[in-house]
Amino acid sequence: MPPSGRLLATVLRAMVAAAALSGLVLGWRYAAGPSDPDGPPSVRVLKLLPGTFMWAAAPDDARYLPDGLRAADAARLKLLLLRDEDGVVRGFWLPQQDGRASVPVAASLATPGIPCDDLAPDFAAGDIACRQAASGMGFGQRHRWSLQGRALTPGTPDLYLAAGREVDGDWVLQAVR
Repeated sequence: MPPSGRLLATVLRAMVAAAALSGLVLGWRYAAGPSDPDGPPSVRVLKLLPGTFMWAAAPDDARYLPDGLRAADAARLKLLLLRDEDGVVRGFWLPQQDGRASVPVAASLATPGIPCDDLAPDFAAGDIACRQAASGMGFGQRHRWSLQGRALTPGTPDLYLAAGREVDGDWVLQAVR
């Protein structure tokens, strides 16, 4: 075999070996399943302007949920994130029913709240409340909170603060246990 033929055969063997090694590495990674996310759960809040709010789903990692709740309980929670007029972002846990936040009425988030179609902060009034005008919502509308989560009405529990902070345009949850 001429020298150029041997060189070509060696290069071809090296390419086949590199392809086999690449296939083995990719197969191993695929078999291992999805990679773990880097760091704690977060919500992008970069476009959350002062005086606005957003809802987010609760993470299904119990380390970031309020005490006493398990990962399976995440489906019963909503995360309310609001940016006050000073630019500070706060997060609160609220019970949810049928995909909507509900009015918390007990000292535990394990207790379902009162369903409300329009639970939201009002930055002009400086409160968070159920603004649903439908009949039968009189009880739910009596519960009000400050934008800092403190109860403004007697017999109403404070909102459950979500441990977290804003980092580079993301609200990053902090483990509570």
